[in-house]
Amino acid sequence: MIRAEIIEFNKELLQKLKYSGVKLEDYKYCDLYRDYVEMSRTERNRKVIFLTLSQRYGISDRQVYNIVNHLKTPV
Repeated sequence: MIRAEIIEFNKELLQKLKYSGVKLEDYKYCDLYRDYVEMSRTERNRKVIFLTLSQRYGISDRQVYNIVNHLKTPV
């Protein structure tokens, strides 16, 4: 299958994703966001959550903060 076929097959979905502000790269952060949600149920200190996730995923705590805020924004 070539790219054009994949795009054509998923055209409507891709249009909806673009309209809602979802970036194609957001799929990479599904696990991080799931971990954030799970941790926020038990851990009240968000800074600790961001630091823990930054170490786990090898990114800065500020980047974790930005990713979480981007993914939890309503569309």
